[in-house]
Parts: sequence; C-alpha cells; structure tokens
Amino acid sequence: MNYRGIRDYFLSKIKFGIGFERELKRIKELYSISESQLSELKNKEFVKQYRNAYLNSKFYNELYRKHGLSVHSVKSIDDAEKIPIITKDDIRHRVDDLLTTNRLFVYKAFTSGTTGSPLKLYRDYRSVCKEYSYGYYFQNIHGYKLGDKVISIKGDLDKDEISRFDKALNTLHLSSYNLNEKNILRYYELIKEFEPKVVKAYPSSLQILSTELYKKGLDLYIPIAFTSSEVLHDWQRRIIERILHSKVIDWYGNSEQTIALGQVKENLYQDAPLYGHIEVKENHIITTGFINKSFPLIRYQVDDIIKLKCDASCIRCCTERIIGRDNQYVRLKNGQQVGLLDHAFNFSNIKNILAAQIVQKVPGEIDLNIIPDYNFTEQDKEELLKNLTQLVTEDCKIHYNEISEDQIIRTKAGKFNLMVSYLDTKDKDAAAKEILKEIDTA
Repeated sequence: MNYRGIRDYFLSKIKFGIGFERELKRIKELYSISESQLSELKNKEFVKQYRNAYLNSKFYNELYRKHGLSVHSVKSIDDAEKIPIITKDDIRHRVDDLLTTNRLFVYKAFTSGTTGSPLKLYRDYRSVCKEYSYGYYFQNIHGYKLGDKVISIKGDLDKDEISRFDKALNTLHLSSYNLNEKNILRYYELIKEFEPKVVKAYPSSLQILSTELYKKGLDLYIPIAFTSSEVLHDWQRRIIERILHSKVIDWYGNSEQTIALGQVKENLYQDAPLYGHIEVKENHIITTGFINKSFPLIRYQVDDIIKLKCDASCIRCCTERIIGRDNQYVRLKNGQQVGLLDHAFNFSNIKNILAAQIVQKVPGEIDLNIIPDYNFTEQDKEELLKNLTQLVTEDCKIHYNEISEDQIIRTKAGKFNLMVSYLDTKDKDAAAKEILKEIDTA
C-alpha cells in the first residue's frame, strides 16, 4: 500500500473509528427529543464549555477575568451576553493560548481563507469523529450509506492530478482545478465508468461540470448530490439536477466547528442539534461550538449572514437563506472560469498576511492586493504567487500590490470578499444561466 493509501486508511479510522457508532446513536436520539429536552441539554453544554475554557485556557482565563467574569458567572445560555465576542483578529496570534489540553493531543487545521488570511486552528480527534458523525447522519437520512460509490470534486487534488481513488471509503476524488472544457470528456468517462451513487462537491464545481457536459451534448445519472462550502444558488441547483439527474442536498458549516446547518427541504435549513449555539445578528452570526473541547470557540463571530425562517429564540435554528460565501471566479482569456482561489492562501507555509483581495477588470489578468503583517517576507510573497499561479495558470497575469486597510473593497454591509470582479457582464454566470434557459425551453 502506498503512502496515500495508508493515509486514507488511517483517516477513515479516525473519522469512522471506535466512537463512530456511539456518536451516531447519540445524534439519532438528539434528532428525536423534544425542544424542552434539547433546550436543557444546550444550556448544560454551553455552561460546560464556558467553564472548560475559563479553567483550562490561558486566553479565555485572561479575557474573562479582564471583563470581571468568574467561573460561575455563566449559569445558562441566558447569560451569553455577559461573555465578550471574539473574532479571528482577536485570536489570530494567540491560537496556542486557546488550547485547553496539551498540543500532543490535537492537530493543526486551517480555515478556508475566504478573506485571503486563513486562520490556524486545532482539532482533537474526538471532534473529528463527532464532525463526521453529524455529516454522515445527515447524508444517511438522505440516502447515502458508507461503502456506496462516491465521486468527490473538491480541493483535495491539485493541478498535477485529475483523479485518485480512495479504496477505504470507495471514493473517486476528481480535481476541481482541472475541471474545464479541455478535460470534460475525461471527467465524463471517469464518472460514467465508476457509476457513482453520490457526488460530493462545491456548488461551483458541479455547475461547471454540468455546463461543460451540456455543451458537449452529454449528461450523467448520479442519484444524490451533496453540496457544501459555498452558497448554492437556485439556478445552480436546477442546472445540476437537469444535467446530472441528481437530487441536490446542501450543507453549511465552517472549519472552526462552531456551526452546522443541513437542508431539510427546499428553502429550509436546520441546525444540527447540540453541535453548537447560534446567535443571529443583522450582519453576522455569533457561534459557540460544542464538539471541540480542546480548542473551544465561545461567542465567536462568523461574518456570514443567515436569514431566519422562525423566531430568533427558537431552539432549533431554522434558516431560509445563507449569504456570504458566494464563490466568484477568475476568467481567463479563453473564457474558462477558475474558482476556489482561497486555496492559494490555505497552506501552512503562507503566513503573515492580515488580509488579501483578488480584483479582476480584464479577462486573463488579476490584481492581487495584500495587507501584509509586519513579519511578511519576500519568501511569503513568492510562495503566495507560486500557489496562485498554479491555480490560474501562467496564462493569467498577476499584478501584485501591497495595500492598506482603507483600500479594501467592501460590500454595502461592510464585508469584503476575497474575489471582486468588474468584468462587463450583466450576470456573473450568464453562460450557465443561458444554458438553463435552453434546457427549460427544450
């Protein structure tokens, strides 16, 4: 067995190991209990996580003492407002101090870097098991079982690979970076030969796959499509369902393990019970994660916006719309779209960047605008340019600029996205929507 095969095997053992069945049983029970029972359990978990952080984390102990809090100041979720809100910037240089356990018992992870500045995190192995148990339970109730044939089209493979098979999970990984007009027939043959029951992918990847297949007069039959990590638009859902003949089911979560919302029916998402606590604000979300005891994030601000479908005080958060993770593309001179650009920043050796923004005004050219930290080096710059060039290819000219905070382009809500496009299009994804019109009138 080669290195990747060994790695895939051990990762599957961590995700679906000895605690997996126990977690599945617990989660199944949580979905069936009453709101009053769930409310009581949430209160206990919230208080437990607060006290865990107060007693065992240097960061939280200092922060809470500074705000006049004691270990007994929080007795229920009703006391949440007493606790100061924390942001990425607050913890960026103090992540080690957030830990409540020895670093030997955790491993490093990173946020997606959708503002161009990924945050280092820690996960313990129990949180990994819990994370995958929640995800599997959600997918299982929608028709997926472990062992089913799966196609995964995410950022797992780079420009040097198109496919790799994970025998342990019966999953064929396909590169999202090489998904384009030139390679579409190869993708088609790989998927058709594999005959998957399920595809797991970013919405933009499935949109590009469906669009390119339609141009070639091809379609596929994949019964279930699970999307995540980006906003899923209604028109994307429709074109994916038409070309792949899939039922599309969406999931919203974050790398920080503080929020998880699963689509239960059209235009309705519901939070996973006892995964965490959510406070919905006008322009952001305040989240508290329950599943990671070693790296607690309590009243942690997430700069996405969700629109509630029920009262803000309800125990199970019901959401009709998620805003704020809208994937955008760089357009090359030949018309090809390249997305997932946050992966250029999501490497452990990319450091010392406070924020970044990619701006496009001309096809085949982009401005890479960086706000550097005081430790930013020429090596950091070279590594970043190398990673970004790998994604957009050498056919795309990159103009590198170091800017200040006031030069960042922001939305009306005051947020800023990694990618800003000024290309002269009435509709960002007009080609795909035009295809959808053709399909609807056929």
